Amino acid sequence: MTNDRNTITAFHCRKRNGELKVYPKPYNWHIPKRLRGQIQQGDIVLVKSQGRKKPVLVIDISREELEETGRYYKRVIKVLDQVNNKKEQPTK
Repeated sequence: MTNDRNTITAFHCRKRNGELKVYPKPYNWHIPKRLRGQIQQGDIVLVKSQGRKKPVLVIDISREELEETGRYYKRVIKVLDQVNNKKEQPTK
């Protein structure tokens, strides 16, 4: 089930001279419940980072038991750009 995945791993990215520049150091963010199931690999999402809102490129989505790991991440704010999904989304 995709709605139980609550953590993204992503690279910071920036548009420079019309090209997307990606910084290849991975970081993690928490996906709030309202956005779970909507984010997929390759999407660009807006996150809180260093006191500002920054775009990142999602490279992985996973489930992490925050109570067990003891790690807490900053949150994803919203989806900026989604990869075209050719598969049909399952209906609830």
